[in-house]
Amino acid sequence: MRKIFAAVTAFGALAGAQGLGRRFSPTPDHARTRQWYECLSKPSFTPPGPVFGVVWMGLDALIGYGGYRLLQAPPSEKRRIALWAWALSIAGIAGFPYVAFRERKLGEALGVSIGLIGTTGLAIGTASHVDRKAALSGLPLFGWLLFATLLQEELWRRNPTQAAPDA
Repeated sequence: MRKIFAAVTAFGALAGAQGLGRRFSPTPDHARTRQWYECLSKPSFTPPGPVFGVVWMGLDALIGYGGYRLLQAPPSEKRRIALWAWALSIAGIAGFPYVAFRERKLGEALGVSIGLIGTTGLAIGTASHVDRKAALSGLPLFGWLLFATLLQEELWRRNPTQAAPDA
């Protein structure tokens, strides 16, 4: 695959996923969602809002780079599996804000987080047989997902009665 096409494909898919996710996130553009999120009982280790943006900027660069490297690798069964897992991870990144913030389903959002750990782990594991740099670029996302899943579990546990009123 040509380098420019691989770069546009990888980073375009990621930008699309983040754009979809942002439509439902608790940003200043979504006052009701932000108010609902701010009222949730959160654990003491919840990062301040701006940290999420900074972390995701770095993760996005690494996720895009990993996808780019996989798209550039020679075709093989491992590459195909790694790309599918990478794509499923991106779909989960796009879907999490919808489930967590639009639908306000904290338990189901925990399920999405757990699924993301699985797809990202599969992507890293299979990518390690295809392109070492692509695999390594997924490790920060995997670490963040472990933390984010712990955070999501705490949100779900601490806010059992949170439903989706007028979402």
